[in-house]
Amino acid sequence: MILSESTLKIWLELQRQLIAGLQVAYVDLHGSDLPARGLVVLYPDETTATDELALAARLAAQSRAPVTGRAMTTPDGGAPGLRIACPLQLGEHGEGAIVVEVSGPVDEQGQVIRLLKWGEAWLNLALQRSDEPPRPTTPAALVREGLAQPRAEDAITAILARLPELVGCTRVALGVSRADRVRLLGVSGIAEPATRSDRVRAVERAMQEAVETDGPIYWPADDASATEQQSLTETAGLGAVCSVPISGGLPTALVFTFEFAEDAAWDGKAPQRCADAAAVTAPVIALRRERDRGWWVRFAALLRDGLGGIPAREGGRRRLALAVVVVALVAWGLDTGRYRVSAPAVVEGAVQQAIVAPFDGYVAKAQIRAGQTVSAGDQLARLDDRELQNERRGLAAERNELADQHRQAVATLYHASARVLEAQLEQTDARLALVDDRLTRTELRAPLDGVVISGDWSRSLGMPVTRGDLLFEIAPLDAYRVAVQVSDQNIAEVADGQTGELVLSALPRNTVRLRVTEIATLAAEEATEPRFRVEAELVDRVPQLRPGMEGVAKITVGERRRWWIWTHALTDWLRLQWWRWWP
Repeated sequence: MILSESTLKIWLELQRQLIAGLQVAYVDLHGSDLPARGLVVLYPDETTATDELALAARLAAQSRAPVTGRAMTTPDGGAPGLRIACPLQLGEHGEGAIVVEVSGPVDEQGQVIRLLKWGEAWLNLALQRSDEPPRPTTPAALVREGLAQPRAEDAITAILARLPELVGCTRVALGVSRADRVRLLGVSGIAEPATRSDRVRAVERAMQEAVETDGPIYWPADDASATEQQSLTETAGLGAVCSVPISGGLPTALVFTFEFAEDAAWDGKAPQRCADAAAVTAPVIALRRERDRGWWVRFAALLRDGLGGIPAREGGRRRLALAVVVVALVAWGLDTGRYRVSAPAVVEGAVQQAIVAPFDGYVAKAQIRAGQTVSAGDQLARLDDRELQNERRGLAAERNELADQHRQAVATLYHASARVLEAQLEQTDARLALVDDRLTRTELRAPLDGVVISGDWSRSLGMPVTRGDLLFEIAPLDAYRVAVQVSDQNIAEVADGQTGELVLSALPRNTVRLRVTEIATLAAEEATEPRFRVEAELVDRVPQLRPGMEGVAKITVGERRRWWIWTHALTDWLRLQWWRWWP
């Protein structure tokens, strides 16, 4: 497939079938193999390219992310809908964007974006497959393709898709025989076959007949023993059916059923072709299924095979090695060791000073952000004081006017008016003092030397804040504490004065000693599981420490038997479950 205007129109037609309500589509691509001015395709054909569509495509291509907005009026005169632009990455073929206008609510834009991404993946796959040379269908190619797949399900799908071409049949089904029952694993050309359909049950009965026969069985045949093969042929309207079981050397027996339509190449050599194809591909499928099993299943099988050879005469060395291992494990388990309680921990400042908004306002300036060190008195941010300045000028003018009136009343001996004006002057002075106080608090300054652990308003200039909002938090650089979140299963073992060690994610090579100073009596409510806050002080001084660093702390409880250290978590859990279910 070549990337051209006709190819994109076919692709847009498929997109129209997928996206309900698609009204307009615009594709703009550029690449070395495309014309210098790019490749622009519109759907429907009578749509005229607009600057809005081109701008949306250019924005999506430059940002490499979807761009959404309201669409222009739909072609049928309806209400505006959604306009969504998504980038297109087509490898060496080109890159650009697609813009669609869809009539629908806003909450459907996520689904439309997903459908566009799927369409992009389909177009990439189609272009990639067109660039690949045709692969020969040979047994060696089947084996290579099966081994190249990452999972067993992918290997089965790939092999079943190529087997019909190799054998010359119409369809191939694969089943596994376990506990005297055959279960269908896959069918060529079908992603998820309906396991309860009559066709699938007929195929499983044909496979079961081949397992019981312990050899290839097919229909039409000279004898009448292949009853299930005959039944599948007649009910499915096929020309022939051949089932081949493969069990020698495999963990579980695999069964292949090859279906031949009326016009398929069924001849006297077809059963042998089916048997050869099954014999070649069955070990590959069995190997991939064995590798996809859980490690514990494979470990149990290896252990079972190893223990099976110990009673034999030639297993003397194995018995000696096993005895040495058992003695070493018993001796190691009876020895004592340090029992430590492990829990996540975070470094906090011993004192954390909060800087809050003194009144409602807007952030005018913020030159400090989280992570920077500050000194006492450094300006952290400044709130907008224009309204306060205007208010102060108004109050000053009001005061001057009242002062003039007061002087005039005193001069004319209107004592009653003079006393009223004097009271109003005092009220205005109080309001002026309040405004001046608020003006002094527009500058937020650091109360101590330390590091800013939260607060970044440098990218939020002009954002409104409310009185009491937390703007910054400052912690000193020379005083730290460690907050350890101990699980409720281990909190009873922790006590004041116990020592331990801390390893931080930022300093994995440094081990910091600590000492428990305080244990919370209540579990933290925000934790997903019950955890108690245990505070500890640092014994060692590490210059690289910063508030907010996280790591793992291990608090030393005392000496315990090693076998108890290894097993106490499991035994405690089993004891609790036994108590829960015991009547």
